[in-house]
Amino acid sequence: MDLSIILMPVITLITGQLTVLDLAKFRFHTRKLIAILIIELITQVAVCATILLAFGYDAYVISFFFCMELPAILTFLYVSRRRDFRDFFTVLITVFISFAFSIPSMWLSQLMKGGYLWYNLIRIIIFSFLFFLLHKFIRARYIQIQDELDKGWGIFCILPLIACLVMYSQYLIYGRSGDFSDIFANCVVIITMMGTVFMVFNYVLAQLHEKYMLQEQRRILDMQNKAQRDQFEQQRESAERSNRRWHDLRHGIQQLIDLLEEGKVELAICYLKEQRGEDQVPKVIYCMHPVVNSMLCLWAERAKKAGIEVEISTDIPENLMIEPMELSALFANAIENAYEACLRLPVQTPKFIRIKTQYNAGRLAIGITNSCLPDIPFDKDMPISEKKGGGIGTRSIAYTIGRYAGTKFFEAKDGVFTARFVLNI
Repeated sequence: MDLSIILMPVITLITGQLTVLDLAKFRFHTRKLIAILIIELITQVAVCATILLAFGYDAYVISFFFCMELPAILTFLYVSRRRDFRDFFTVLITVFISFAFSIPSMWLSQLMKGGYLWYNLIRIIIFSFLFFLLHKFIRARYIQIQDELDKGWGIFCILPLIACLVMYSQYLIYGRSGDFSDIFANCVVIITMMGTVFMVFNYVLAQLHEKYMLQEQRRILDMQNKAQRDQFEQQRESAERSNRRWHDLRHGIQQLIDLLEEGKVELAICYLKEQRGEDQVPKVIYCMHPVVNSMLCLWAERAKKAGIEVEISTDIPENLMIEPMELSALFANAIENAYEACLRLPVQTPKFIRIKTQYNAGRLAIGITNSCLPDIPFDKDMPISEKKGGGIGTRSIAYTIGRYAGTKFFEAKDGVFTARFVLNI
């Protein structure tokens, strides 16, 4: 037996792992993830090599799903972050890609009358080309669409599932007859049809992405307008207070004159200082970014009026590679969530919001901690809003972070909620 046949399961598993690593998100850090995948690789290759050497290629094809695909799928679902139909869709796409590049590899190796070694070398070359195209032109949009669209993937899975089953049946036919010409035409038709469907699917998802972008931009504009209306209302109230005071002061001029005529200069000076102090509203500079600073001022005053202790330590430059409204909306969403979490606490419970940022070499790190109830619900790594129709703000934060290739972290522990973000801007 040609011992190079053992390379078949090795290459199949490695190419599959590389594909899902490129198209999915994982819940383990890199070192642990690599260790798990190496253990999977060694175990599955040992099982497949045993079947190939002991029972031959026909037995390997028949048992391919149980000894190769099923364990790989279960391992992927274990290490994946999403664990829903989006992952199942990724698995099916990976399996179909494996089938797809194996067909031309078989055809070329038979044309050259080569053995399993040539077949495996051709598979590596074709996969390298496909992987480059996948990583360069598909990966970013695919992950972005999965972040934006979390429903409907079960329906999307039907077509690649059928294609994989049909391709698998063709491999079984080839395993029984040994004549590649029996299945070559069928496989080419299936691959062509699926390629056309994926092009249409990609177009539809692109349109959905544009629609999502427009909705997100509209929502950000609405939030910015709301913040500006709040600031205007705050300034209007301040102006009205000032007008009332000056109106009252006009009526008190006679009293001031009487104090001065009576020689009560110190009382007159105290009266004037009191009036001046009431009208002055201190301008707080939290950071150099004007829009974010305005947002911080608004929420800091609102929180203080609600009896919430506020600590702000920010380092945000005036000019960043992000739309000011988008950055302001991110802060507004996060601080509003913290503010509402504090309001849900019992009256006598100490309430606080701490905001800290640091900017270094194009990376903006944001940390917001606040007091909260002890039983904040989570869905995987995302907090669940307790408001009816809530959760839009958190999804908006995740969307903005994803747009700028950043990271996010949420945690609720011992009555303290922590939100940390990093944006590459």
